Parts: sequence; C-alpha cells; structure tokens
Amino acid sequence: RSYALLGAGSIVLLPPRLPPPPARPSPRPGRPAAMPATMSKLEPLVAMTALVANIATVGAMLYLVHKVTATAMKKEARPSFDFTEGLAEPVVAAKSTPVSFAKRTTFARSSSDGFTRQLSPLDHIGEDVVLSSGPDTRDEVIFRSSSEGVKDTVIQDSPEAVEAMKKVFKRLCTSSRETVCAQDVKNVHNLLGEPLDESECTEMLKFFGARDDQEHTVTFEMFIRWWSSLHDSAADPDGYYSQERYRQRFKVLQSRLKDPNIARISTTEDGDPSSRRYRVRFVQDEQQLSPWHDVPLKNNDGSYNFICEIPKWTRKKYEIATGEDFNPIKQDVKNGLLREYKWGDMLFNYGCFPQTWEDPKVLSEETGCPGDNDPIDVIELGTRQRPTGSITRVKIIGLIAMIDDDETDWKILAIAMDDDRARHIQDLADLDAHMPGVTSALTHWLRMYKTAEGKGENKFGCGGKPQGAAFATRIVEETHEAWRKLLTDRKIDQKVGGYTIATV
Repeated sequence: RSYALLGAGSIVLLPPRLPPPPARPSPRPGRPAAMPATMSKLEPLVAMTALVANIATVGAMLYLVHKVTATAMKKEARPSFDFTEGLAEPVVAAKSTPVSFAKRTTFARSSSDGFTRQLSPLDHIGEDVVLSSGPDTRDEVIFRSSSEGVKDTVIQDSPEAVEAMKKVFKRLCTSSRETVCAQDVKNVHNLLGEPLDESECTEMLKFFGARDDQEHTVTFEMFIRWWSSLHDSAADPDGYYSQERYRQRFKVLQSRLKDPNIARISTTEDGDPSSRRYRVRFVQDEQQLSPWHDVPLKNNDGSYNFICEIPKWTRKKYEIATGEDFNPIKQDVKNGLLREYKWGDMLFNYGCFPQTWEDPKVLSEETGCPGDNDPIDVIELGTRQRPTGSITRVKIIGLIAMIDDDETDWKILAIAMDDDRARHIQDLADLDAHMPGVTSALTHWLRMYKTAEGKGENKFGCGGKPQGAAFATRIVEETHEAWRKLLTDRKIDQKVGGYTIATV
C-alpha cells in the first residue's frame, strides 16, 4: 500500500503541461518572431504555483506513508493483552465518592464474541477489583481470586451499586480490620427482608470458615462471594434478583444506615396477620419502643422520617395504635371487623410522621375544623413499595388539606430521598412536571374512597387546591410543637400510651 501511494504521488509531481500557443502568421523573411506579451508574464507565475503545489503534495504523501506503515507494524506486533502504564481516570459510575488520580494500569481483553472490553481498577472498592466495560454488554465488577481453584466473582452491575454494598458493610464494621461476624451478615438479610433459616445459617458459617456467629472473619470480598452464591445469575436469566432489585434494596439500606439510631430499629410481628391480634412492634437493642414517640421526626441532613403503615398496591387499613403501650401498628377494626379500603388498592405508600400530633382542641384557619387526634398523615409518592413498619428518609413537597368527618386531616405529600426522581422534585410544580396528573389523581382518590362504604364525599380546605412545600413544612412543624405540648401536659397517660422518650 505504501508503494502504491508513492506511485500516486509521483503522478501528481509530474510538471504541468501548458497548452501550445495559438498559431500566428509567419513573420516576414529576415525578422525574428516576437513572443506574446501576455504569455511571457504568466509563465513565471504558473511555474511558481506548480512548485508550491508539488512541495505540499510531497509532504502530505510522506506523512500518510508514515502513518500507514506505523499502523501496520503495530497491528502485527500487538499481544493478546496490551498493558499501558500511565495516568488514567478509572471508569467509575459512582457519583458519591470521587476517586483521586493515581498511577494506574488499564488493559483490554477480547471477549468470546469478538468485542474488546476495557478493564479498569476499582481501588476504592478493593485491591483486586476491576471494572469490565464495553459496547457489547452492561458493566461488570470483577473480584479477582488470589486462591488457586477459586473462580473470579463477577457482579453484573455498576460500581455505584457495589459501592453501596460496601458502605453498608463498612457501617457494620466495629474495628479497623474491616471485618464483620456472621451475625452481622444475618442482620443484613433481616433488614433486606430475607431472613436465613437454620440450615442456611449453618451453611453460611461453613462458607466463612467461622466457629460461631460472633467470630469476626468476614471480609467484604467474602461477603460479596457469599451474596453472589445466593443470587446466582445463572438461575436468574432475566437479572431481576441479581441486578436491579438488589441494587435498589442495598441503596435503600444504605440510606437507612445514615442514621445509626434508625439503623438499629427493627420490627417484629405478633399474631396471625388475618386476626385482630396481629401487631407490628418496633425494637431497638432488644428493647421495645414507640414508633410515634421514640423515632425522631427529622434527620441531620434535613430529611424527615416516614413510617409506612399501608404499602402501596395494598388495601388493609393498618395504623399506629395510639392508645396501646408502645404504639404498635395494627389493622383498624370497625363494628368488630377488620377494615380494608373498598375503593381499591392504595396508589401510594401511606403512613405518618413520628413526633407529630393534630390537636383536636385547635381549629385550623385553613379548614375551620379541629385536628383528628392522630399523628400527621403522609403520602409517599416514590416508585417502590415500602413494607409496613419501614422507616424511610423523605423530603416534603406539598400538602392536601382534607376534611374527614368535620376534622382536619392533613395529607403531607413526600418522596423518598433514595427514589430515582427525588433529585428532580422539590415542590408541587416539579411533581406535576415529572409525574403529570398525580395531584389531581390523589385528590380524586381522597375525595371518593369513602363512597364505596356508602358515605358521602370528603371535603377539602385551602379552596380544594394542594399547597406547596413551604406551607406543608410549616404545618408539620406546628404538629411537632403540638406533640411536644401533648407530652408536657399529659406526661404518660393511657391516651398517649406507654413509651420511653429517646429523643424529644
């Protein structure tokens, strides 16, 4: 190819051929023929132009020959792995933890289908952890095994998801060794709603090589290998369990662990869920507590704690039992029967804010009605279903002023901080932009749901219009002050219920 290019260049380098001069009449004998004045002036200019063009062409052809030759030599000498030392920023999708520039090694490998995948170290996750990325498939995080006979562990997810898992793991560590015990791993399973049975616990101890539940032998790599063995992608071809579902659930758990006091709260269930004896109780450090009085209203980052009573897409009317000791969650009873919403399943997660109270002795200026004697209600509009008794960090985005049986029944509109849309939604205008029609659908649901029981439609204050985040936040703070006054005035009586004041 190089010689062909040189040949082509030589054709260009041939001197230009000028057209023959036009025929002129023969001069008279004895007189020399005169040159045309115009031709004598153009010939030097044409010659100079041709020389410049030839020089430029020679330079371009030499450069092109050099590039073609170098590319051919590089392709012939390239090995199966091309190591390149230098400064390179790792290909990391995580946004929360910036990775500093350091001397790194990146290399490429060829996959079975012929595509080239780029491997980049993920030193902030582990020493032998790399990100495999390419145009053919989604990203993979690979934990390389240093033990003979042990295969590499491949997590088909983004570094951000694996980093969320590591943050959960590190919050469980109690020493600088960054190891946890088998009991800690069991607690993670419980928090994710996947408790291990006795045989699985025995298998886990054997997997970790631990003598008992309290021996701190589990590193993050061992935890990842254990988790990967439980959620094998080969048994889950659509990736539901091994990818998106657990990515989101660890994200939720990471969010919950931001407040260590909230992270230690768990729930236990008593009784048959289909009976009137069923209760969801809240426990912290083996001590029962009240979700109404002991869970703080706000977090250090300004978010609020939402206690879910009724998960979205369900209809059993669960609520905090304000008249019972430690205020467990129970299903409401009317005329001896367990209550359910007959209008249809809930379109949202429904619950309340702790440490709030709608005072029945105070008339609202906006509704002209007194409070309903309960914690303030919250409608959480995120995309994920929250289980009964879960505590979720949310931001306030608005309010609907409902009037129920001539009582003010505020409905706070909120969205979970870990929801994918949360960063885009700050107020009602954002809500309507990103979830068109949701406020009108909510208002219609709240107005009509009791008509399925033969009752009339509910009414609304504030002219029937939902209010924004600033107004809603003010109402929440007012109900929080009312709760404080309730504790001061009543101390510990039967209506408030037994509790231990952890944060007032």
